[in-house]
Amino acid sequence: MLALILRNFKDRRTSWIVYSLSGVLLLWMYVALFPTFSEQAASMDEFIKSFPEGFMKAFGIEDFDLSTIEKFLSTEQYSFVWPLLTLFFLVSMAGSSLAGEIERGTSEMLLARPVSRNTLYWSRYLSSAAMFVVFLAFTVLAVIPLSELHGVEYVIKSHLILAGTAFLFGLAVLSIAMMLSALFSERSKVYMITGGVLVAMYVLNIVSVLKESLVNVKYLSFFYYFDPGDALVRQEVSPEGFWVFLGVIIVCSMAGSIFFSRRDIKSV
Repeated sequence: MLALILRNFKDRRTSWIVYSLSGVLLLWMYVALFPTFSEQAASMDEFIKSFPEGFMKAFGIEDFDLSTIEKFLSTEQYSFVWPLLTLFFLVSMAGSSLAGEIERGTSEMLLARPVSRNTLYWSRYLSSAAMFVVFLAFTVLAVIPLSELHGVEYVIKSHLILAGTAFLFGLAVLSIAMMLSALFSERSKVYMITGGVLVAMYVLNIVSVLKESLVNVKYLSFFYYFDPGDALVRQEVSPEGFWVFLGVIIVCSMAGSIFFSRRDIKSV
């Protein structure tokens, strides 16, 4: 299995390198801009307060504050930009891992070798998870050397808590996408269905804030449980978020393994 993991890691190195570099460059931009923004905190605060309260809550910026890099990044980087980049990265990895290989006809050559379907599935899952860990180091933990470079004060515990929460969030997304990749033979279906589910979750989270009668729909959204403000600013981890993400990871990854081991493999 290790050989398959390393091979998949190598085959997709261009994708994870490009995504990781894109993420770290965005992070670098925000860290570099932070001193300038913090000097203009008063005027920025007045500008932000001009927005409707519902809008502020919907996009998680009701506690807008530029006094620390953690508060700044929780609003500017991790409330929208980072989750969006992460979703593109993980869904593309999962879609090309199984459904993509079936679509290209390369899965038949792999299965002709003395390799079980479960071994193939888990090698693809674990290699994608490993690539996500690298991505996470570049896009979350790189704030530590970048802050040192620009003389910005930071709280290392906050970023470690965020990395842990982000890892569970990302692995849950990957598990859903891998399950669909094991079920379908076209990458487009994996992209559309996973993307549709995640967009629906994002909308539900916003709607739950804007409409009081629908407040409970937030529990159906990953974006309710992944709160960068809790991790970075308050150094808190949601217990219910931990169990929701863990449950999705276990159920969807195991379901994907079962689906892939039992389905007919036919190139499209």
